[in-house]
Amino acid sequence: MKISAVIVTYNEAANIERCLQSLDFCNEIIIVDSNSTDKTVALAKKYTNKIFLHEFNGFSDIKNIGIDKAHNDWVLSIDADEVISPALKNTILSIGNRHLKFEGYYIKRNDFFLGKEIKHCGWNNDYQLRLFKKSTGRFDGRVVHESVKLLGSVGKINEPIYHYSYPDTKTYFNKMNRYTTLQSKVKLKRFLIIRMMFAPFLKFFRMYFVKFGFLDGFQGFVLSIYSGFSEFIKYSKMYEAKNTAGNNSILLKAPNWIGDAVMMTMFLKEAKRLYKKVIVVVTSPAVRAILENNSYIDNIIVYDRKNLNSTLNAAATLKKEHIDVGVSFSPSISSYIFLILAGVKLRVGYDADCGGLLLHKTYKQDKTHKREHITQEYNKIMYLVNSGFDFSFSKQNLTGRSASKNRHNKLAIKHILIAPFAIFGPSKMWPLEYYSELIRLILIKNINTTITITGIEQDKSFLLPRAITENKRFFDLRGEDLTKVIPTIKNYDLFIGNDSGIMHIADAFEVPVIVIYGSTAPYWGGPIASKAIQFYQGLDCQPCFEKTCKLLHYNCLKNIKPLKVYEKVRTYL
Repeated sequence: MKISAVIVTYNEAANIERCLQSLDFCNEIIIVDSNSTDKTVALAKKYTNKIFLHEFNGFSDIKNIGIDKAHNDWVLSIDADEVISPALKNTILSIGNRHLKFEGYYIKRNDFFLGKEIKHCGWNNDYQLRLFKKSTGRFDGRVVHESVKLLGSVGKINEPIYHYSYPDTKTYFNKMNRYTTLQSKVKLKRFLIIRMMFAPFLKFFRMYFVKFGFLDGFQGFVLSIYSGFSEFIKYSKMYEAKNTAGNNSILLKAPNWIGDAVMMTMFLKEAKRLYKKVIVVVTSPAVRAILENNSYIDNIIVYDRKNLNSTLNAAATLKKEHIDVGVSFSPSISSYIFLILAGVKLRVGYDADCGGLLLHKTYKQDKTHKREHITQEYNKIMYLVNSGFDFSFSKQNLTGRSASKNRHNKLAIKHILIAPFAIFGPSKMWPLEYYSELIRLILIKNINTTITITGIEQDKSFLLPRAITENKRFFDLRGEDLTKVIPTIKNYDLFIGNDSGIMHIADAFEVPVIVIYGSTAPYWGGPIASKAIQFYQGLDCQPCFEKTCKLLHYNCLKNIKPLKVYEKVRTYL
């Protein structure tokens, strides 16, 4: 009896090793990860190399993907917060050593809450179909509380799986928010207000009194209270989803910077899920190039914010749409006034720049930019619009940008894209002579490498040494139309550059990036993907977010030497 263990993960760094250590008797371990942002994947690699990344589309779907990857006849489905007990391990091995009369086995699960095993509350008779033949079992189509549908006879194993799902209150509420959001997507029930009123109390009464939860002491009481509250949240989200579904619309006022606009794309898929029509307003042709052809956007409105007629015409066009909700991703009074002119009913954004006066709901930004990443700011602004959003698995999405990947060829040539310039100002720009030295090192020491630099038309005024520009493996795309450059970026093996919009495009395409910081900081506007090497000095004057160095020395950039950067480049060549 050869067994393939299948685990689905998302940010399970706190649990994954404990789980994997208990699976040493399995012949194969398969992990399907939904783009974790913590160390889950790195930790899992210590135990298995069969790790597959896949976007989350519901628990049943993603678990079935893991089953499909299994090579053995038997599958053991286990969650990352579960552990196979030694007794269960021995029982499974003994089953495999004799004639198997069942196609699957229900396994008892002992559940823990706030550090204590719960023996009542309705949790004491928790059997899950977890061990089954691959050919006969599949998870059903439900998004939450999925279960295996099996063709054939089923046995029962009383030795337990230990389930450490809720070690603390924070974990409980994080999972509750995620699960109730998923449940609100499944089916809109009738009598939601009545359910909201009575279901929480009935849930508590059933668990605490009917199922003897009081015998579990403090943990039993807290679990019963929390479970009742979860019922309230579930039905309130269903009610909200029901009232926001239909012919409603949301307007998203995009940031003016390319990089910020790229990060904004993380929130488009969920916006489209909850709103019938998603309209994006931009004032920059470069930002329009980023968002064009995105499958989650129904319409892009472009206007010149410095031209009054252009602004008023765009607002008049939008006013005819009778837009329900408008979000500004920029702390800008002009953006807020535009939402008013467009007749948006509910206006949401930052509280800065008179946002508290002009908007209905606002988010207070940390102007030192040390509290959280900009995508977390966007996340919280969107939750002010609708608590039914679920951004657990959101990622940057530059849809519509197709380009054939040509990274692997007979000569194993590596293609590097360098963006040495910064529209923001010189405080973001690593010295050009440093870039020249880095390019020289790469071209001399790596004959199977090409270098391409990119920039706007004005960047052509920056002169590079002839030894570089005349090299046949050097290509200059400065001044090329951005709409033509964007689709090619995904073909590169490595990006090197400043904290710029091009860097964020490469990051969105999951190209490994090496980023050099000056006046900005990685913890606020840095790359999102894990394939990033970041050079940040962390001087007393960093980050200043100034366009020019007030101290006139630019040490935050000059102290980063080309040879140090080249040492990191070599790891990709």
